[in-house]
Amino acid sequence: MEIDNFDMDNKPNEWPANAIECQLDNIYTQLTSFKEESCYKNKEVLLSLISDYDLNQSSMLGLVRTTDYEVALINTLFFEAMFLNLSALKTYLYELVGHKTRMQKMASLVSEGDISLEIEEFKGLFHSLKLYHITYQQFNVEKNGSYTENLVEVVEEFIEFSKENDPENIFEKNIEMITKSYISLLNDISYFRCIKRNKIWAFSRNEIYKLFNLAAKLSKLNGDSPVVSPLKGVLMTSISNYILKSRNDYNKDYICKYISSEVAKKSIDNHEIWMSKIENLNDEREQRVVPELFEEAEWINHSWANNINFESKREYYVSSFSKTLNDSIMKKEYGACIYGYKDDRMVEVLSPIMYRYKKDDTKSPAFSQVIAFDVIYDREEAKKEIKFLCDVIDCFDISDVDKNSFLEEILQYWILSVKDKKWAYERERRYVLFMYDDYDYKEIDTKNPSFLKLKTSLFIQPDFILGENPVKPFIRKMVENKRKAIYTKPYLFCNNCLNRDFDIVAGGIKEINSCTVCGSQNISLKKPSK
Repeated sequence: MEIDNFDMDNKPNEWPANAIECQLDNIYTQLTSFKEESCYKNKEVLLSLISDYDLNQSSMLGLVRTTDYEVALINTLFFEAMFLNLSALKTYLYELVGHKTRMQKMASLVSEGDISLEIEEFKGLFHSLKLYHITYQQFNVEKNGSYTENLVEVVEEFIEFSKENDPENIFEKNIEMITKSYISLLNDISYFRCIKRNKIWAFSRNEIYKLFNLAAKLSKLNGDSPVVSPLKGVLMTSISNYILKSRNDYNKDYICKYISSEVAKKSIDNHEIWMSKIENLNDEREQRVVPELFEEAEWINHSWANNINFESKREYYVSSFSKTLNDSIMKKEYGACIYGYKDDRMVEVLSPIMYRYKKDDTKSPAFSQVIAFDVIYDREEAKKEIKFLCDVIDCFDISDVDKNSFLEEILQYWILSVKDKKWAYERERRYVLFMYDDYDYKEIDTKNPSFLKLKTSLFIQPDFILGENPVKPFIRKMVENKRKAIYTKPYLFCNNCLNRDFDIVAGGIKEINSCTVCGSQNISLKKPSK
């Protein structure tokens, strides 16, 4: 694999020549604005540029091409995303690489060989992006097996080829490169937020096991310890992301927040969401279920998975959403104003800006860590899942003591995600913010010992609303402003719940009679602002 391309000095004269290039420019410009003025408004404008839900939301107009400058811009954005801890931008770039790989195949087929299947410029991609391009190309062209099977096959064949054909020193360098690329790729795409857009990344439990079994093999070949940072942290986040996401077979229901009319009115002025400390939630048995499961030792499938210390290692704040829309009990308990969201963009929206200090005492902004998961309410399901987690950990060539330590730390995610069955009606989607003492945070208020107040536009830019909402006219205005600012394609607009649907318009359905969310017939076609 060739050296990554970061040379942004040679911008083509006709740049941008298509919608993708224009969007990359917009993202880079807004990223620069965010770094210069790190505030929630700049953060959320940036997120809006990389957070499509519908498959047909983005325009693909313009010249079909890939340039060295575009690759350099993709690499630069990817590099910035690493330092900002902005996973949404990285997954956006993986999606883009996959899209361009797919389009190149189509262009090659249409041209009957005049256009190459290969994208020569992609040889300069950042290594993990390049690995995705190669493996996705094989998956998309050969149509033989799942993406998981193609990814594992490509990596294993690369190792075997290098082992048989390269001198030992070159083989060792190749192992280091492929190990870092593979584990980075696995971690990066674990943050995908929408199965509708990224179905091939929604790995089954069997696939998850195969992928981490290969990660364990590579780590051993490269002499890396899974219990030493930074690999330890990367494995913990990626393992937990995949297993927690795969609950309920990657349930695709929309996510909503129930709030009162009073809170709805205040939200348009204060632009805040309040996140509660774990100990102040309304369930007095919060965090008790998983420790109780470990008191029943007979179900545990590994001897090293015992004597776990469940004491909290850090401070957590929680925001609870639901996957049940328009539920009468939920409206009575939490409020009748329902704010709906189609995917997990809340992970970044609910992430406060924190500052990292460099050696020269200058500071740089980054996104805080937020994890998201569906809460489960069945003890047997929880046991089965934890047994699977232990099986994954057992793949790695480390001592039983280290396996126990690894499990103990990663179970900090699990103790927050299992509750008693009586709460099952809530179908909670939980967002947990991890707070660290070593960082400074911006635009948060922790004066109240029970809550963290976070600046956000979450309640003025929902994907849809249900119920009688006193600030509906204001939200409608914000939706219209967003259409004028960033939307580039027409969409179906529901005047009742304010839902926007790009796919139903792109599908060419001649007669669209009702909204896909609320069923209202009060709908209209909206076109992008010129």
